[in-house]
Amino acid sequence: MSDAWIYGTQGGDATSRLLAELGFSPHRVAANGTLRPPDGDSKAPALAVILASGLEQPSCAELCARLAADEDLGEVPVLVAMASGALAEGLGVSEGHELLIEPFSAGELQARIARARRAVNGIDHDDIVRVGSLEMNLATYQVAIDGRPVDFTYMEYELLKFLVTHPKRVFSREALLNRVWGYDYYGGARTVDVHIRRVRAKLGSENASRIKTVRSVGYRWEGT
Repeated sequence: MSDAWIYGTQGGDATSRLLAELGFSPHRVAANGTLRPPDGDSKAPALAVILASGLEQPSCAELCARLAADEDLGEVPVLVAMASGALAEGLGVSEGHELLIEPFSAGELQARIARARRAVNGIDHDDIVRVGSLEMNLATYQVAIDGRPVDFTYMEYELLKFLVTHPKRVFSREALLNRVWGYDYYGGARTVDVHIRRVRAKLGSENASRIKTVRSVGYRWEGT
């Protein structure tokens, strides 16, 4: 189940229920201190929802800027939810973030989430990603090469998915540990190298070569 972090001290129960219906695990964040939930779950979320009308400090625009500037969180899709009269109050929405006017349905929320994800990753959660002979179904966690299924462990798949959906960007081993394994993982950078070797071995020579080693930095996925 993917995590969704909800920012705002007021309201949000209806939004939490809708997110749960869509398969997310909602976590409330006060937003006046850390950007992360208080329950110790610090892995980057699949989605951030800002309840603009329920914010005290910081402002909506300031919170959007803080989320964008947090390198450990990376590019998190952001939705901003506000009451119908809030636009006139000048709460505003950062450019590129999806806006939801309360109340909204599960269908509208799902459509906005899909748009926010496409804006960040260029793909929707339910899309099938194809790169050369490689095909990844992001909804069913299935991988095929030349039409033949290939079995990956959960973490091997998560690592491959992260690289494939963030092409042409170099990620350090520490960044991959944070983004794929989570902040509470203490296995060390060697864990990344071991999983990269395993993923490359399963991808075969053509696709393995798409995972580039950037010396003294980390790894990059080449391919669209």
